[in-house]
Amino acid sequence: MKKIVTFLLLVMLVPTMVTAQEVTSETLEETLKKEKIEYNLENYKEEEGKVPVYLFRGQGCSHCHEFLEFVASDLIKEYGTYFNLVSYEVWNNSNNASLMQEISEYLEDDASGVPYIIIGDKTFNGYAESMDKEIKEAIKKLYDSDDRYDVFKEMKEHPKEKKTSKTNSTTTIVFIIFASIAVIALVVTGIKKK
Repeated sequence: MKKIVTFLLLVMLVPTMVTAQEVTSETLEETLKKEKIEYNLENYKEEEGKVPVYLFRGQGCSHCHEFLEFVASDLIKEYGTYFNLVSYEVWNNSNNASLMQEISEYLEDDASGVPYIIIGDKTFNGYAESMDKEIKEAIKKLYDSDDRYDVFKEMKEHPKEKKTSKTNSTTTIVFIIFASIAVIALVVTGIKKK
């Protein structure tokens, strides 16, 4: 009987343990270190009052790496006094991936891949060198604006009705399957004992 109870507890806890990640962000320096990109942050300092640049990325993503190289080699030299970069790794953190989807839906955008870059209400799907000028202009325009849009603040102050998330539905389905297997195992075990 103890084995059955232990088995049931494990079956019921596994789905919740798998999804128990937290949303985690990284600073520019932490992200550059993880991606092994050389940098000099003498023109860059995390401070209040700067424009937030949100980066949703995948660890090892080549286009994300190219964007971060652009940030480290060019953007912080010219615009380091205007922005703070906040990075969310989405390939290894399902909650960060869900956050990216939630934000893109809030912005009525399609975040179909990474990097997904948000500057004010302007988004960039993917990265190519041809975007450099537009990214710089978005940062400068938002920095000079009296009304700085920040999607994170906007979502807190003006939440939209939330649709059922795919992750929550998947977790529920997995839980139901595991619970069903546990019940069947109990029934089969009970029948064999008789």
